[in-house]
Amino acid sequence: MNITKRLYTYPVLSEERDDYVDSVFDAEVQYRMNGVNNLQFDFDIEMDNKQLQSMILTGDAEYVIHIECANTSFRTAIHDISNHVSKEIPIGRINGRIEIIVLIVTKKEVSHFVNSNWDDDYRGVSFELSKGSILAYKNIPAIDIVKNYEEFNSASSIFKVYKRLTSEPKPMEVDLSTAQIGIGVGLQEYEIYSRFCDKEKLQPILNSMMIFPALVYVFEELKQENGIDNYSGRNWYVSLSKAYEKRGVDLEDELLNSDKTSVQLAQEAMELPLNAALRKFADLFENGEEEEDI
Repeated sequence: MNITKRLYTYPVLSEERDDYVDSVFDAEVQYRMNGVNNLQFDFDIEMDNKQLQSMILTGDAEYVIHIECANTSFRTAIHDISNHVSKEIPIGRINGRIEIIVLIVTKKEVSHFVNSNWDDDYRGVSFELSKGSILAYKNIPAIDIVKNYEEFNSASSIFKVYKRLTSEPKPMEVDLSTAQIGIGVGLQEYEIYSRFCDKEKLQPILNSMMIFPALVYVFEELKQENGIDNYSGRNWYVSLSKAYEKRGVDLEDELLNSDKTSVQLAQEAMELPLNAALRKFADLFENGEEEEDI
């Protein structure tokens, strides 16, 4: 969860707002594995407003750090009065995009809330605050935690093919809502796919028939307004981004700032699948191979 465009009836300290002058509220986070089972987050909070500092020291307010992973539905809140906070999270509880926000929150009702660093618009005004009111916030840039990245080192490995529960012919569907990109086919199509999907020599053909058109759809979706924001926390997106990064290319820049079509992008991501499929067709038929021999 991040705070965006939220309205408050009282001044709030944030780099995204102009309610305060000459005041800083900032936070940095570092993370590392602690052993083999835990991911440790270390937070350093900077806050120089003396009156807010006094509220924390007297118990009227506290720092609250909210950590959330949408992929696993994990969320936790850390309550502290220290500027340096550490938290261990079992690695099995998180995967993909981690969203973090650091807050100062009231611990009790506060009467006649004033601050000498408010903008002139609030001079001479005081506020009555309820328990849990947000006094300051910092949105931390999202962190992507990908486990077992080597499982996703080829384009086709970020896909999964599943059967749709229908015996009638249906168009192939593409599901972007899970960790892997889902390709749904009918029962008959799935049975045929299952017979041949493990045949290494047929992989280029199957990839060009199923993976390639699905990936074209993926890039079309990502190019839409807010498309990257909608999917950047998914494992498949992070894996694609890492694959591009290894080639020295920024995926987001390719999607938004290049003249390449989704068809071109998909071909490049899969290293020209149509070429590989046609070469495999030629090899199979020129060698006189029949389906029964495969």
